[in-house]
Amino acid sequence: MNGSSEVSLVALGGLGEFGRNVLWLSCGDSNVVVDAGVSFPDEAFPGIDRIAPDLSPLRSVRIDAVLLTHGHEDHVGSLPLLSEWCEAPVYSLPFTAALARRRLEEAGLAIERLVEVRRGQTLRAGAFAFTFFRVSHSVPDSAAILIEAGGWRLLHSGDFKLDPDPPDGETTDVEGIAQAAAAGIDLALIDSTNAERPGRALSERIAGAGLAAAFADAPGRIVLTTFSSHVARISQAADAAMAQGRRVAILGRSMRTIAEIAERFGRLRIAARIAPPELADAAPSRVLCLMGGSQGEPFSALYRLSLDEHADLKLKPGDLVLFSARTIPGHERSVNRVTDHLVRRGARVLREADPPIHVSGHAHRDDIADWLALVKPRSVLPVHGEARMLAAAAEIAREHGVPAESVPLVDNGDRLTLSASGMRIERRAVATGKIFLDSRPEMVDLEVVRDRRRLAEEGFVVVLVHDREIAVVSRGVARDETELSGEVSRAAREVLDRATAEERADAEWLRAEIALVAKRACRREFGIRPVIVPVIV
Repeated sequence: MNGSSEVSLVALGGLGEFGRNVLWLSCGDSNVVVDAGVSFPDEAFPGIDRIAPDLSPLRSVRIDAVLLTHGHEDHVGSLPLLSEWCEAPVYSLPFTAALARRRLEEAGLAIERLVEVRRGQTLRAGAFAFTFFRVSHSVPDSAAILIEAGGWRLLHSGDFKLDPDPPDGETTDVEGIAQAAAAGIDLALIDSTNAERPGRALSERIAGAGLAAAFADAPGRIVLTTFSSHVARISQAADAAMAQGRRVAILGRSMRTIAEIAERFGRLRIAARIAPPELADAAPSRVLCLMGGSQGEPFSALYRLSLDEHADLKLKPGDLVLFSARTIPGHERSVNRVTDHLVRRGARVLREADPPIHVSGHAHRDDIADWLALVKPRSVLPVHGEARMLAAAAEIAREHGVPAESVPLVDNGDRLTLSASGMRIERRAVATGKIFLDSRPEMVDLEVVRDRRRLAEEGFVVVLVHDREIAVVSRGVARDETELSGEVSRAAREVLDRATAEERADAEWLRAEIALVAKRACRREFGIRPVIVPVIV
């Protein structure tokens, strides 16, 4: 390896998982951050809306720039957290900047540091130079980024696919990337999301054809749910509906906001619109409703619709609901439950079809192989995916001539360093963690999350102590309440009997001791671990 200075990389999230993508690169005293995303929790995290990476390791360094590959929440969702204290400029292509601006404005943060970059433009910050190249993905203005520092050249693919004829014209800039790679790529960071899937990712036009075919057979209302940022999918759905004489309604705040941004950029044109309050009086066969909630998210427009609680729309027999989105791993139960609710409302639900109504925005195995052939990297680092996906991407790289020792697999917190003496990895070099956010969004302590989970799984027991009187109340505990009350009361009575007068006068001591013995009694006698709430009056 030939770099003049060392360059190191640490992922604070995004490796071995879906989402929370954030990559920290350093060269000397100069640092840049690539992406700042969140992940979305499943049912194991009651009351949690999103999960962000712990960005505290970045507080101790000077950050010269933040680079955003694209505008999906798993890449920009934690930008407000970073921007609370980081004053570095944030670089991205224009549509990504618009989505990032929306996030910062919602958080009441300054937007002046957002910098729109032209494709192919090279910019500098500290020891780093970076150039953005267009790639095809499921949101406009997605980018691969060439990053140069210390004599090293790294190419981050971002999320990408090699769609030769996307409906929005956003083909991957193969020519520009090839020209940049001609000078040599020391390390290629490659999107691994679909590395297990054989063949090539289907063109977005295939999904458009599938939607048009599905719409043609629908006698009633059509409801389409997809990711709010999937502008090409929304545009194709709207075009297909309008071609069949339907008007288009957009429901849900996120879907409306991103549609407005897309229309401002000229990427979405809906000539036949219908306002949500007008839906009740519209002929069902002349309506398409677009909404978010494809992952079964509580409080989303689709979730409310499935429970018959949407203010502007009520499903009827003959209505068609289409899920035009991949179910994120971990959300299967939520999606299935919403689907069942929709069926109970009388709707026909379509999640799979031929031709398909959804295609992936991520490269498959053959696409990844083509990318590596185009870039010809000396080494490859799989990113963006769970452990098996990273391993599959590494296998592809090895099969196509990259030496095994030059295809490392790292985890969040591992530091990979490029130096003149070679590549080295320091495992668990940086502490990583998760920040839990509710819908406000406010941070939620991990202990609170654990308590919520225990409340949901095993209920709670309240032990009320007044002088020497003890009362026990339980809720959500799958045991006989009389037996449970008796055992917990006996344990609490033992505490009172052995306590000195001074200890009985100390409410904090009593709470701690009663909580301890009540937990032990529940575990020993009933094999349960409910939340214990001692109340000293």
